[in-house]
Amino acid sequence: MKKHTYILLFASVITTQLFVSCNEESIDKVNAPIPYESIGGYENSDEIAKDHLLAKFSFDGNIQDSKNAITGGVGTDVTYETGVKGNAYKGSASSFIAYNTVSNAIINLKNISVSMWIKTETHTGGAQSLFMLPKKTDFWGNIFSLIEANDSNTSMFLKNHIQKDVTPSIPWSGQFIEHKDDNILKNMYGAWKHVVWTYNGTSSTYSIYIDGVKLDLPATISKRYASDPSTGGGPYGELSNSEVSKFIIGGYQQHLGAPWGNPDGWMLHYTGLMDEFRIYDTALADNEVTALYKLEKDNR
Repeated sequence: MKKHTYILLFASVITTQLFVSCNEESIDKVNAPIPYESIGGYENSDEIAKDHLLAKFSFDGNIQDSKNAITGGVGTDVTYETGVKGNAYKGSASSFIAYNTVSNAIINLKNISVSMWIKTETHTGGAQSLFMLPKKTDFWGNIFSLIEANDSNTSMFLKNHIQKDVTPSIPWSGQFIEHKDDNILKNMYGAWKHVVWTYNGTSSTYSIYIDGVKLDLPATISKRYASDPSTGGGPYGELSNSEVSKFIIGGYQQHLGAPWGNPDGWMLHYTGLMDEFRIYDTALADNEVTALYKLEKDNR
């Protein structure tokens, strides 16, 4: 009897241990983190065109470019607020960031995509500068984005500027691309908006996306020319910046001091919020912009 009792007791202990072990494995499986579902084939936003991402400013309590293409930053009256991902840059009537060093990768851009999240309100009295790649020998900079004054509705008059300085020079070397009138950007104030604009030097084509959606632009805006196409002007071609010096977020090159003069009264600092500012040396494809929007919105 004792022998049988020991056998039964041993079997009971083994069974209990197996049950506990299996139960713990089941609990571990239940509590295991669920992997994110990929978006557009990407797990996080930095995977998109990763070999073409030159600069990235996340503003998570600092003004650094995590790609180190734009360095030596000094902030003036810079503060932070909750953004789309972590913190965001919070602008004001006196805020801006001046960077002293710009890499050759930025200087020699031939194609470009600029991506950012903005949240702002309407303003009066001039144009607010989101960013600018300055030019030492010109009143205007090389590449930049401005928001013109608008106090009448929720639509945004946005201006983007591109540059092509070549020898021999072309008549339309510096070009403003304006979103106004029938092409004004609708419902842009009071909420976070994802803005991406691109220029493809191979096709001389400009595009803009709001919240991951490509806007339908007329050819008068999307197609860029080196001179008047009605008199035989050919395609604009690749970008070519010149006399690049420094970089600025939230202001104009005139806010940087010498060699520029004092800013005109209409040159305003950006007063809204900005998050996840990126520069690529390629024109992102439609699916890449959509994935970038969704992944950043998902905090990835």
